[in-house]
Amino acid sequence: MIRLLKCELIKTRRRYVFLTALAIVAAGLVFSLYGDYSGDNSDFILRNGWVMMLYQLPLANGIFFPLMATVIASRLADSEHRGSVFKQLFAAEKKGRIYDAKLIFGLAVMLIAVLIYWTVIIIFGKLIGFAGDPPADLYLRYLACIAAPTAVIYVFQHGLSMLFKNQAVSFFTGVIGTFAGVFSMFLPQLPLLRQLLPWGFYGAMQFVGLFGWTKEARYANAYFELMPVDPAVYFIAAIYAIAFYAVGKYLFYRKEI
Repeated sequence: MIRLLKCELIKTRRRYVFLTALAIVAAGLVFSLYGDYSGDNSDFILRNGWVMMLYQLPLANGIFFPLMATVIASRLADSEHRGSVFKQLFAAEKKGRIYDAKLIFGLAVMLIAVLIYWTVIIIFGKLIGFAGDPPADLYLRYLACIAAPTAVIYVFQHGLSMLFKNQAVSFFTGVIGTFAGVFSMFLPQLPLLRQLLPWGFYGAMQFVGLFGWTKEARYANAYFELMPVDPAVYFIAAIYAIAFYAVGKYLFYRKEI
């Protein structure tokens, strides 16, 4: 497996997979962090900045990390689909090991991108001047709530990209799923929708809520509170990851190249 992973690293040097992931991370950070931190509400924002980030970031996570999963999985698989390289690989290595090596490599790229995003968020908060230190327990929990949905979605997208030579299938599915996941965040009356959609897990795992905000008073009476998260969502995410992996690998093993 180590040999296969090294081969993946060599093959991706000229495909700019890491650079692509970093570009999407940068776009996500700009989207997440851009704003006025010195306006009329600066006192409230700086005083509650660390918790406010945990409230605001899941929306951006639900947009950019599924997009990244779609792009990275597609680029890793497309290099083999072109020129029928899979035929040569299957002559030298088992299908299952090739599937696993590409999955592990892609997941590693995704998780590195997640860690970079998370680290920059904390550095940004310190530079802006958020009051106090970031609550370590909440930010570690937030890291898990980014990594878990991202991993589930990547396993799904990896299967699609490996199965279909036309990567438009993977892209179309990823875009539709991302749109549905973001849309589900604006339907709090339908929590089951977020819990059943892999792209909705970012919203389902959100554990900070904003209360007391009104259009007239704005942040005058606003406050943040921790919200309970249905434990079932973690169980569903684990089941999805296992199912996506097992079904994707089985179909790839049966696939005629």
